[in-house]
Amino acid sequence: MAIKDVIAAIRKEAGITQEEMARRLYVTRQAVSRWEQGETTPGIDMVKLICVTFGVPLERFFDMPMSYYCQCCSMPIPDEEMHGTEADGSKSADFCKFCYDHGDFTAKGMTMDEFIEATAPMEAKALGVSLDEAVSLMATLLPHLKRWREVAENEAAYGEEVRAAYGDEVVDVANEKYVAMGEAAHLQAEELALAINEQLRRAMETGDPSGPEAHKLVAMHGHWLRMYWPDGLYTPEAHKGLADGYVSDERFRAYCEKVAPGAAQFLRDAIHACA
Repeated sequence: MAIKDVIAAIRKEAGITQEEMARRLYVTRQAVSRWEQGETTPGIDMVKLICVTFGVPLERFFDMPMSYYCQCCSMPIPDEEMHGTEADGSKSADFCKFCYDHGDFTAKGMTMDEFIEATAPMEAKALGVSLDEAVSLMATLLPHLKRWREVAENEAAYGEEVRAAYGDEVVDVANEKYVAMGEAAHLQAEELALAINEQLRRAMETGDPSGPEAHKLVAMHGHWLRMYWPDGLYTPEAHKGLADGYVSDERFRAYCEKVAPGAAQFLRDAIHACA
């Protein structure tokens, strides 16, 4: 669907006139009319404002699913040869060859903002837009892409508390380590998380937070933390402090309780006894 048709459809879905749409977007009615006639096209920043104002996803303007974009840099990857490769040489379903090679990301140690600044010139050239428009587009798309999404979601949900507890520098390094992980490392961490849940159930069945099954549980949990935490951050004391947070914070507690009733408290007690 052409951009002019997308704009007209969004306006009609909202049940408003061109004049009302113009008022909400701080433009003239004539500007909206020219968009819908295809005489002019709104810039990237105006497209973003339309999306925010009327609650529609940005990709609707591009008439293609998010899977069409590299899930790291947001550049379109319609052709097979543009896809990166996994560790075994197979094509990556999610990432372009500029971002991902043999199961690992090519750009490491960058925050999302640093990544945008470094790669926006290439994005601008590929899309045929200005550098400022490329930066604006990437800043909108990247938080929704696979490589960056979980970090953004975790920041929104827990960032204030975690930064207060550990400091900005530690959290920033942890975020950088997370986004630098390749698909194989992410899969390994996810599999370990599932194994930890199973071990937690087994340890709870014994009723002993200091027994052999609990010791195994805590060792697995500590290894999982090291996969995400910055090098050198892990200590038994830090592990115990995190465990206290599992119990005191309702969101963390609810996550643990998905395993079994009382799981957060048992895990906390096991870590204090065995770490």
